[in-house]
Amino acid sequence: MALSPTQKKLVRAHMSRFCQNAETNQRRWHYSQQRPFHYVDNPNASYIVADCSGYVSIVFHDAMHDTGIFLADPLGYRYTGFGYTGSQLDWLRDNGSEVPLSGKFFVGDMVIYGPSRWNTVHTSICRKSGNRKTSIWSSNGNENAPQPTNIDYHPDPIIGVWRHPALA
Repeated sequence: MALSPTQKKLVRAHMSRFCQNAETNQRRWHYSQQRPFHYVDNPNASYIVADCSGYVSIVFHDAMHDTGIFLADPLGYRYTGFGYTGSQLDWLRDNGSEVPLSGKFFVGDMVIYGPSRWNTVHTSICRKSGNRKTSIWSSNGNENAPQPTNIDYHPDPIIGVWRHPALA
């Protein structure tokens, strides 16, 4: 179920703040595809381990925890620390709404990259609303992350951008 405009604003503010704090404190973040990954509610914790899809799920979990507003896990695994970009794509195709690349992106939108929908390789989350040129995305795709990016930074093609059903 979609949230009220006030709830969306609150959730997006928390997501944006979390991503900015994580980017500022990237030295405390470490990249690993281990499962299960662990959820943190403090992007300044002393040691945090996640990959790109884990990071996106952590951002949603933190916003849910801090606001008290339910947000389904965009990886489709109910915040168990499992899931990956492929399960994220499946969940978003079934539950989310696709956003045109020529449209406006909002905080919380998710982009998925890869050679094909059967071969996903990366995801990131929008942390500053805007269009394809002005939006800012937050990515945890390597050891030197999380980092701010633009939507076109990844070498693989964009498979698509989706909006979480609660934020539609």
